[in-house]
Amino acid sequence: MVNVQHNALTGNDLHEPKGLAGTSHSGRVYVSNGSASGAWTARQDLITVHIHDISTATDIYVPIINAGTVSKLQTVTSAAIAGSDLIITAYNSSSASMGNLTVTQSGSAAGDVDEKLPTSNNTVAAGSYIRINSNGGPSSHVDVMLIIAVDRTS
Repeated sequence: MVNVQHNALTGNDLHEPKGLAGTSHSGRVYVSNGSASGAWTARQDLITVHIHDISTATDIYVPIINAGTVSKLQTVTSAAIAGSDLIITAYNSSSASMGNLTVTQSGSAAGDVDEKLPTSNNTVAAGSYIRINSNGGPSSHVDVMLIIAVDRTS
């Protein structure tokens, strides 16, 4: 057998990353770190929700395309908010709360980022939805952008 250095392989001699045996990496992708290595990572859907005028209490229904686990809710404000804190509550399609994300009014400014890492009631099915409730507490007419990260299970 010819002794060929691994880094000299090309074309059909290349192979998939190590660790493909079994089903432990099902639904994951290999992400290179740029230094000849990488890690298996869950595929993730990022859903953007625009909450118009946070001074009005509202429910926004967000469709879920792929089954998964909501791993993060993150907001950014477009301006300082006045009045009360903004409370955003995320619910799964069974109306079970994933918890509250609080955007604090005191000292707020455009570009403030807040996040919630849900740990319960955060499993979602394909073809279902997440309900986002905004409490309407602030008195200012400010927009907030919300990102929902869903780690896919399939």
